[in-house]
Amino acid sequence: MKDEPEIVKILREEEKLGKLYGKAQSAHEELEIPKELLEDVPNKIIRVGEDDVKKREFDVELAQYADLLSREIFDATSDLLLYLDAKGNILDINNAAVSIGDLEKEKLIGKAFSQLKGLFSKEDVKKHLEAIDKATRGEKISDYESELVTKDGTKYRFLFSNDFIKEKDEIKGILVRGRDVTQRQKAWDELVKLEEKYRVLAETSADGVLTIDSLGRLTYVNPSFERMCGRRKSQILATPLRDYLSDSFVYLFQQISIDARKKDEKIENVELELVHANGNIVPIEVNIAPLKKDNEFAGMVFTVRDITERKKVEDELRKSERLKTEFMNIAAHELKSPVTPIKGYLDLIIQDKGANKDVKNWAKISLRNSERLLKLVDDILDVSRLDSDTMRFNMEKLNPVDILDEVVEDMKPAVKNKKLKFITHIPKNLPHIMGDRYRLSQVLKNILENAVKFTDNGSITIGAEKKDDYILISVEDTGVGISNDELKKIFTKFYQAYTGADRKSEGTGLGLFICKEIVEKHDGEIWAESKLRKGSKIVIKLPCLG
Repeated sequence: MKDEPEIVKILREEEKLGKLYGKAQSAHEELEIPKELLEDVPNKIIRVGEDDVKKREFDVELAQYADLLSREIFDATSDLLLYLDAKGNILDINNAAVSIGDLEKEKLIGKAFSQLKGLFSKEDVKKHLEAIDKATRGEKISDYESELVTKDGTKYRFLFSNDFIKEKDEIKGILVRGRDVTQRQKAWDELVKLEEKYRVLAETSADGVLTIDSLGRLTYVNPSFERMCGRRKSQILATPLRDYLSDSFVYLFQQISIDARKKDEKIENVELELVHANGNIVPIEVNIAPLKKDNEFAGMVFTVRDITERKKVEDELRKSERLKTEFMNIAAHELKSPVTPIKGYLDLIIQDKGANKDVKNWAKISLRNSERLLKLVDDILDVSRLDSDTMRFNMEKLNPVDILDEVVEDMKPAVKNKKLKFITHIPKNLPHIMGDRYRLSQVLKNILENAVKFTDNGSITIGAEKKDDYILISVEDTGVGISNDELKKIFTKFYQAYTGADRKSEGTGLGLFICKEIVEKHDGEIWAESKLRKGSKIVIKLPCLG
């Protein structure tokens, strides 16, 4: 047989080297045969015999062992094996063939292969006979698949190969080998069904779906993508995807493609521009995922969404926001212009010694309201600058102690007027910070003004401390407090916490929103802690320089 046992091969080599039949240098020299191949050899010591009788006994035993080993291998394999003579008649079949085909071995020996036609369809029998005929002529043939049906109707799929066995240039036999690929075929069929399912989904998807190969050439596009770019599938397949992107986005597309391939991961929500056949630009949003074949990069799959309408809405919103910001700027400046001289004249009336008491009182009321109006105008301008990202910050290295001391001095009169206790805990060795002195003072004053405004009895406490790489500044009062529901909203634009039916204080609801925005521009955080009727605490967290 073609695939003779390893032990037989070794013995043949030993014979060529003169180690058999008395040709070795020593009559007692042992053959170099691997131990594992001798486990089933008769319990004898194989040595080179000087005696012809021993030689013949050895040859007989060796031949018997080779036949036994070949038989065991023939029957032990899970593949279906049939051994035919040069005319295509069955000489032997192995146990796997008997078991799978439910065959009677004795009735088939000597019969032609065509006697197995009950196992195969007419087309497959013809395929087998053609392959066997070629093998009898010594022709090499490619592997082929055939379906086998047992007596109980069970279907198997086998991959067959035919090998011819030669002896002295004459074909002595043919070995037909069948490997069970039923499970592989089932897996393949499921894969085909799954592929068809996803193909239907892709073909009916409102989003564009496309694939490219490793060189960036389109290998599949769905109807939605055809409509999106205004071109037929036949026109764009096998062409580079980058050819249909606007010039300003080609580089971005190449970069994200390289990232997706290098990182072997999905990249989502990338905005690009597609050029329609009519020359119009179509804004798109794409998701990208790499494709693998045999664990090797084979290309990428894209889902493409036309975001033209979304872009229009975003543009309208930006336009509306811009118009709102411009209006607020104009309105604020127009309001500020007449209020400034009014405030100046009211100051003169209050300082005028000739004015009577009532006039001075009226002037003080008017001045107080003028200042509130100017504060409102300033807040509107700040919000406008923050929304348009045009607020300027003069960032420099600052000593927070200096800022805190200045703010405390400025706020002392207001605290004293309400007969509140002013407590400070400001250590002198605080580390420096990077910030805008004016804007940070604005934040601290706004928070302290709120504390004074909503506290009628008790105290106002301002403190600072270093914690890890940050400085924590806190302003705590013993005022009316804030409910848990409102605590989450106090930093939003135009929100004012309700403090009771007898509320005396008015405001715009912009102060804490501005504070939050300024603190965040300093890479910091701000939050509130409070319990209704038990006071409030505002904490500012700013990164320090050392």
